Amino acid sequence: MIKKPKILNKTPNLTVLHAAKQYGLSEFQAQLVANRTDSVEQLDKILFPQLKHIQHPGALKNIDQAADIIAKAIQGNGFIVLATDYDTDGVTSAWVANQALQNYFGVDKSRIQHIISERQTGYGITDEVVQRILNLDGQIDLVISADQGSSDEPRIQQLKQHGIKVCVTDHHQIPIDGPPASAACIINPQQAGCQYDKTVAGCFVIFLVMTQVRQRLIEHGWIDKETPSLKNLALNVALGTVADSVSLKSPNNRAIVKAGLQLINNFHSPAWQAMRQLNDNQGQAFDAEFLGFQVATRINAASRVSDVNTALKFLQAETIDEAALYLEQLDSDNLNRREQQEVMLKQAQLQAQQNYKDSSYSISLKLTGNPGIQGIIASRIGEQYGLPTVAMTDLQDGFLAGSARGIVADVDLRQAFQWMSEQNNELFTSMGGHKGAAGCMIPIEQFGSFQSLFEQAIQNQLGDEAPAPTIETDGELADWQLVPQLIDEISQLEPFGREWPKPIFSGRFKLLQQRWVGQTQTHLSCKLQSIGGTILQAIYFNARQDDSEQLDITTGQWVQCAYEPNLNRFAGRTSLQLRLTTLLSA
Repeated sequence: MIKKPKILNKTPNLTVLHAAKQYGLSEFQAQLVANRTDSVEQLDKILFPQLKHIQHPGALKNIDQAADIIAKAIQGNGFIVLATDYDTDGVTSAWVANQALQNYFGVDKSRIQHIISERQTGYGITDEVVQRILNLDGQIDLVISADQGSSDEPRIQQLKQHGIKVCVTDHHQIPIDGPPASAACIINPQQAGCQYDKTVAGCFVIFLVMTQVRQRLIEHGWIDKETPSLKNLALNVALGTVADSVSLKSPNNRAIVKAGLQLINNFHSPAWQAMRQLNDNQGQAFDAEFLGFQVATRINAASRVSDVNTALKFLQAETIDEAALYLEQLDSDNLNRREQQEVMLKQAQLQAQQNYKDSSYSISLKLTGNPGIQGIIASRIGEQYGLPTVAMTDLQDGFLAGSARGIVADVDLRQAFQWMSEQNNELFTSMGGHKGAAGCMIPIEQFGSFQSLFEQAIQNQLGDEAPAPTIETDGELADWQLVPQLIDEISQLEPFGREWPKPIFSGRFKLLQQRWVGQTQTHLSCKLQSIGGTILQAIYFNARQDDSEQLDITTGQWVQCAYEPNLNRFAGRTSLQLRLTTLLSA
């Protein structure tokens, strides 16, 4: 049986609390801020994000070298190949680079070749990507990677042997062997000696590189000095940044997301006009949560079940009708992804139930199905059990592809994988990723070894006590705060995301009514009464796995909840609704 989650209230940093109030925040807002950072350094940039606060591109190691190489390629006649990853960060990276080259620097459309990795063949500049590049009919002046390339020395070396230069732009961890020696240059804030913010996404890195290229082209007189800045590209840099779950406590990421959301909500872009037609967010402005859950899911679905190029074509669409056509396909892909996900989730839940023990430090799953969905499965199972989780899919070729999610704050997956590879040098065919999310490929016969080594690696990091589901909240709210105006006060601290999470509160309520809703009858709609007598509507999505499961709560009893406050608009009326994340017997 899964351990019941612990609801813990955060302890605000009193120094930050006082400093935040000096910037004009209310006591409530200041406490939310003090629950999210222990440092007053750059607090003004965190609270009031602006593009002028972004760290100068010059802090990126090798950026001048990259600007020279790309500027020279722009003056050539051959292909400029944009080799990017298949997720939303990679797709938006491709969009940023293409927009800069074509619409700002005057590169003819026919010279730009997009080669986006295939999720099925693995992350990075794979052998398949190399072959697609080599198959191009014509001279190649430069390959620019984005959101990948740092771990791909063998393939980059192969391209170099064919006389093809590769400029790597990336944000993933540098392998122990160092950056790819065969690359013409590498721009990655993770490399030794780079002074740039380590938390930025791949699309942000290529955005900075293209900003520096613009400056170089102006210096050489190759484009007009009045050529606009690239700030309008922030709209889809914001999308890629949110989708890649990088830190939104970083002033750089907060600035680009805030600026991007402002541009998105102007709805001048055909893609975003089409998105509003499909889902207008109940008439509210699109926020970071909307980007992550409504837009990125559709873009990621393309590479999971269909053709990733549909996502890029959607972002590049020149008319709303064209954008709507591609979005219709993305929406269909997303529905297909959900159906496949439900099948694989049932497999995963059964395996997790069979293998889980109170003493477990991790969960490793061996599944059949679409490998593009395993990351979602790892997240869902990991959050359910409160454990680092790897979901692996049989590729039917002797290998398993895996996606891991750290779930527990103190876990470093990249470090765990590195330790595992040192214990068994035949374990990984490939691996990469971040502290909280990583991917790998292993021979199928190594699954047992992987399972035991992953468990040991996590135990090494966490110590003697196995982790349990934990929900950290911003404390309890008084009855007078449980009104729609609460949302306005919270929204002034946006954008929310990783390391700057949307507020979650805890509370004790009496359960007045409950009923199962939704097509699968797994969502719980209920009416709650606070200790002070306030009655509130609440919804608990995915409260149970299937319609046969029973919760150990009954109408009329007191319950302990963790929840997000939301607005519910119905029949012209606006009221506060609680979106429950946990519901326990009090």
